[in-house]
Order: sequence, then C-alpha cells, then structure tokens
Amino acid sequence: MLNYLFGFNARIGRLTYVVATFALAVGLVMLVLGITGATPGRGRLDVVLAQAGNSGPLVIAFLAAIAINFMLQSMRIRDVGWDPVCVMVGWMALTWLDRVVAVKFPVYALTYHHTGTAVGALANLALTLALFFWPSSASDEAPQSYDRSDASDGYWRKASAPAAPSSRIARVANGEFGGRK
Repeated sequence: MLNYLFGFNARIGRLTYVVATFALAVGLVMLVLGITGATPGRGRLDVVLAQAGNSGPLVIAFLAAIAINFMLQSMRIRDVGWDPVCVMVGWMALTWLDRVVAVKFPVYALTYHHTGTAVGALANLALTLALFFWPSSASDEAPQSYDRSDASDGYWRKASAPAAPSSRIARVANGEFGGRK
C-alpha cells in the first residue's frame, strides 16, 4: 500500500520531473513571499524564514512540499530503473549520517553555519543531477502481455507478441473471460 501512496510503483519522465520540481519550488517561494509580505529584493532571507516558521499555514505548506518532492523523486527513481525503496532509504541514511558527522566533528562541516559535510553535499549533488539528466529505463517501455493458451497448467506465461484486440473479443465471446472452465 505504501508503494502506491508514496509513488514507489509510479513512473515520471525526465522533463515532467524537472518541470514539476521547478513549479513546486516557485510555488512555495511565492507562497512564502505572499504570506510573509516580503519582496524578493527587500529584507534578509533569515528574517523571512523566521517569519515563515511562525506561520501555521506555511509550516503545513513546507511539510506538504517535502512530501510532494519525496514522491516526485521516488517516481523518477522508478523511471530510471532503480528501486526507490532502497535508493530513498539509502539517500536519507546518507543525509542523516552526514549531519551526525558534521555536528559531532565541526571541522568536517562545510562552514560553521552548515550541518553537512562536503561528502554529503557532493552525494546530494550527484543524486540530484542523476534525477535530472539520467535517461529513462528502456526495459519497461514496451507493455507486457500475457498469453493463456495452455490453461490446463494454471500458469500465465509471457507472450512473444501482444495479443490483438480481435482475439480478446473472441475470447470474451467464447466465455473464456473470468474464471477457469
């Protein structure tokens, strides 16, 4: 069930992923600027984010944006041909481990403001660039059809060619649609 909820079984193309990610970021920025009343050129970013952190609707919007981004990344990882359950868990574990290392050993942090290391930043950059530029998997492009010509054994086997629509209609008309005889 979680596969369908988080988009682990769905696929999204490269262009759709890039446009959806860009639209999500622009929409969230417009929402923050609209609710806080700030303009892009006026004020400091930390003040605007502090104001946004005190707004209940913006906190909900941030959490929704994180969930949507997680789903988009999972769908794109499935489209690339990787297993999103393994990749997303590994990516989150790497991010968590990177934060622990940067907090415990501040020498390895990027700057004293950051809670991440250069290794974590490069890994995030590599995975983000892979999601943006890696081509779609060719293994799932052709739809698979299954032939049930030998119904006595009860097993479905992959057909060499997709079944024609007329043969499907004939099977239904002959009463072969549904259960076993």
